[in-house]
Amino acid sequence: MHRAVTVSGLVRIGIASLLLAGTAARAQVAPGPSPAERRIAEFEPVGGRIGSFFLFPSIETRIEYDDNILALPDEGEGDVELTVRGAMRLESRWQRHSLEADAYIQQNWHGRFTTEDVMEGGGRVQGRLDISRNTSARLVASLDALAEDRANITSQADARSPTRFRRADTLFSLAHAIGRLQLIGDAQMVVLDFDDAVTPDGGVLDQDFRDSTYLRGSLTALLEVSPRVSGLLRGQVDRLKFTGDPAEPDPFDRDTTGYALEAGARLELTDLLFGEVRAGVLHRDVDDPTARGLTGVSFGANLTWAVSPLTTLRLFADRQVEEGGSQLVSGNVRSQVRIEAEHELLRNLVLEARAGFARVETIGQLETDADEYNLMAGAIWKLDRNFRVFGRIDRFERFADNTFFREFARNRVMAGVRMVF
Repeated sequence: MHRAVTVSGLVRIGIASLLLAGTAARAQVAPGPSPAERRIAEFEPVGGRIGSFFLFPSIETRIEYDDNILALPDEGEGDVELTVRGAMRLESRWQRHSLEADAYIQQNWHGRFTTEDVMEGGGRVQGRLDISRNTSARLVASLDALAEDRANITSQADARSPTRFRRADTLFSLAHAIGRLQLIGDAQMVVLDFDDAVTPDGGVLDQDFRDSTYLRGSLTALLEVSPRVSGLLRGQVDRLKFTGDPAEPDPFDRDTTGYALEAGARLELTDLLFGEVRAGVLHRDVDDPTARGLTGVSFGANLTWAVSPLTTLRLFADRQVEEGGSQLVSGNVRSQVRIEAEHELLRNLVLEARAGFARVETIGQLETDADEYNLMAGAIWKLDRNFRVFGRIDRFERFADNTFFREFARNRVMAGVRMVF
């Protein structure tokens, strides 16, 4: 759950939310769920009714072995991790409008590296207001207290324990239909606040320079060319401002302003192939005139192919700007592609697999890059309405020069059980 926990996830959060809002605004029939998302009555939790709401508590326990727990170069050391997570989800059952709320808390314990033990928690509220038949508004607000994953490209390698931080994220979306034209506007603000890290000998690693406020606005137009094809045009502007300690200024002004212009299509060519493809230009200016900015290609794809009623393939690709985690850079450009597969071996047993690649390049006064590879295979077994057993193996590897980005590899094996009431 620790992936994309810094500003590296902000643009992706906005894009994902925009896609969800756009999908909700479309009049055409939505495609069916994938095998892992499909609801089977006899394996779905009942929940507890509270007026017009349903409450779904859950508790999850999992055990994992990581052969490079600190994500270090060369030969890392392995450790066993036990994680317990409690969560609650509240869902409305209204005919119009909707309201959902989620809250969670989790604690993990390690066998050898007890400095990696962390407690995390947070909550989210999401609501949709159906203003009229053609207009809807959506608000999502979340607050999380997290620990940075050691494998994150911005993680502090010489910290004694994972860096702690808080993230507050608010997104407002408004969708309106005018005949065959759909307009979706988004406004987002994300605030990050990092705690200082500590070295093994007790020294302080100042992390105030990573505190930031991110503002984003976007407008998407979808024109239905046919019942199964819509043309897409999207514009986005954003501003990333670092709000660290004024008493310790950065070597240069890292604040950035950017925009993206993309054109593409949203497709439902058959009941089995659907999704979105887009391409355009991505531009970013650094406030400091001595720092290098960015102008390049922007691209994205989110396609789903239902190979059969039991098997689904997904293709995801994009190129976005993320936070760099250093005073020497204003951010990184991440170009990535990922393929996912799900197969329903039994009605209550789903197999899943994923393969991904990403290239990360710096923006600012330092020019370097890194390549990341990820492979994963797993399974989810629903025993009954309340119990799920799951397992996963994965490998992550980063190739870099080790002077700025760490080069390392790690393998993990995990198994767990989840109880949903």
